[in-house]
Amino acid sequence: MKRFVMTFVLVFLAIVFISCQATPSTTTATPTGDNVGAFASYSQLESYLKSFYKQKSGERWYLFSSTAVTGAPEMDAAEGSVNFTDGERDYSKTNNQVEGVEEADTILTDGYYIYITSGDKFFIVDAETLEIKFTYTDEANYWSGLYLYNDKVVLIGSYYRYFLIEEPEDKTTDSAPSEDGDDVKEPYYYPYYYYTYEYGTKVVVFDKSDIDNVEVARELDFDSSYITSSRMIDGTLYLIMNNYTIRYYYEEDNFIPKYLDSVRSDEMELLPANRIYFMPNDSNDFSYLLLASIAVDTEEEANVKAYLGSIYQVYMSTNNLYATVYRFNYDYETQTYDDKTFILRFAIEDNELVYKAFAEIEGNPLNQFSMDEHEGNFRIAVTDYDYTNQGMVFANNLIILDATSDDEMTFVSSLTGLGKPGERIYSVRFSGDIAYVVTFVNTDPLYKLDLSNPAEPKILGEHYEEGVSDYLHEITDNLMVGVGRQAETNEYNQTFFTGVKVALYDTSDDLPVNLETYLVEGEYSYTAVTYNHKYFMSFTPEDADFTYVAIPVSAYYNNYSRYSQSMFVFKVYHSGDLEMVAQLEHETDNYFDSIEKAVMIDNYIYTLSYSQIQVFNMNDGFNFVDKVVLNETYYQDYYYTEEPVASGALD
Repeated sequence: MKRFVMTFVLVFLAIVFISCQATPSTTTATPTGDNVGAFASYSQLESYLKSFYKQKSGERWYLFSSTAVTGAPEMDAAEGSVNFTDGERDYSKTNNQVEGVEEADTILTDGYYIYITSGDKFFIVDAETLEIKFTYTDEANYWSGLYLYNDKVVLIGSYYRYFLIEEPEDKTTDSAPSEDGDDVKEPYYYPYYYYTYEYGTKVVVFDKSDIDNVEVARELDFDSSYITSSRMIDGTLYLIMNNYTIRYYYEEDNFIPKYLDSVRSDEMELLPANRIYFMPNDSNDFSYLLLASIAVDTEEEANVKAYLGSIYQVYMSTNNLYATVYRFNYDYETQTYDDKTFILRFAIEDNELVYKAFAEIEGNPLNQFSMDEHEGNFRIAVTDYDYTNQGMVFANNLIILDATSDDEMTFVSSLTGLGKPGERIYSVRFSGDIAYVVTFVNTDPLYKLDLSNPAEPKILGEHYEEGVSDYLHEITDNLMVGVGRQAETNEYNQTFFTGVKVALYDTSDDLPVNLETYLVEGEYSYTAVTYNHKYFMSFTPEDADFTYVAIPVSAYYNNYSRYSQSMFVFKVYHSGDLEMVAQLEHETDNYFDSIEKAVMIDNYIYTLSYSQIQVFNMNDGFNFVDKVVLNETYYQDYYYTEEPVASGALD
């Protein structure tokens, strides 16, 4: 087992102080409640960056038409209308990993209206009449998700604008002789054109208290920053962004992060120096990690801060944000590659993210579901890749760290040796004292792990079957659905995937049992659920003994000559049965207009594609009811203007 190394904050701070003292005019960095150093001035930050680049010997880059599937129920095309009974409506929610921690989605409902982001547009649609009640368009933005909180709708997106700039270049040319015979040279300007661009993250908060008069309540703009992830807890929006303006080089007049908060100003503002921090970092990647928290239902100013560093994936509980950074290092002596993960813990204190601790482990997590917090411990499942001249070796481990300690997250225990030789982790699901881990190379071992004693995690049982589950979702305490891919092995012992697999498991005993598996027919069928859990929808109607599950599936047939795209709807009976009840399709001539997601309200399912919403009655054989067109065309170009947007200047 590889030894786990913890990096101490004091060592890093000592290096920083030495660097800062290279310029006599700089002031000493001051500790803050973040337990890291904050820069006292812009000049100190600039001196620090200059000294770092100097230490790197001048280097400027660093490494830190549809075809029905056989066996699907037949669907009638009789149109009707949506009719809800009086009283409160039951509806599906977004697929969040942690209870109490909301994640952004592109379609949400409150039972009465459906809220949709589609490209550069935002729609509010009446769930009963399908009337589009509100449309908002910003051609420069691509809206990636939204949140609902009380009377507020929060849109999150990214923008990219490019500008055509004309700069005349003074040229002269000979003209005809004048009357006195002297040659006259008159100036002539040859215009010189070039393009420039700007990009960033934008947040728009809408007030929908009057659905007939929806208004923009607030806007935020984070210049040159990419949204990595976001969460919302009790109406506070947390944004996690990477700003790479100093990653490859920095300009002396443009190295401070800028942002706009409309409750403060209508102009971009520089982030104050005492809101920029240095922290444990291997000095291989100098970027800004921007963290912002916004109480969306108030007029309070956004809390924005920046750290020198960048992150890749995040997991958030109701207590902490965990951010991961990956590193791949080459050892010239052994001629091997080594991969590791840095973990940063930020506690939520008074709705603000405050840096607390750091850890370094061997290996990398697959996604956010590879991480979890439970009773003061942080659990993470990783695959460690060892690259040698003999090939690549995998090691799959589950590591438990103390999530209550400051400065460093201390090692508690680990469970090593998961999977057979050559296998890596394909999916993970934590559930209290239990964890499920899937590894794969030829067959799918589904491990059930006991984590009730953090000091001694152990394997309870392992189930083997063909194919692999890329996503695991608990239906009840004893039932779990796995969505993934069926696989076969050819005569050369090579594994290849043959289609989508939906499996139902009984997890009540130590050894998980496969109760039923549904295979989607069609060559090379696939579902977006395998790489994005937001495409998975589940809904348990009130007092029902079953749960609806819906996933989008695409499939090819007859050597890619035929294509099918549809939404598969299943009933998972809590007694342990799996039934495919509907295969819903959109009638469209656009090959790219695929059903992406769905929401359910009472007995109706609404399927969303880029161009439209269609409604089906689940109590009437899933018959088609109605539809509304959102977008007439599919193609969207980059936003372009000849007038560049002014940006803030360094004072």
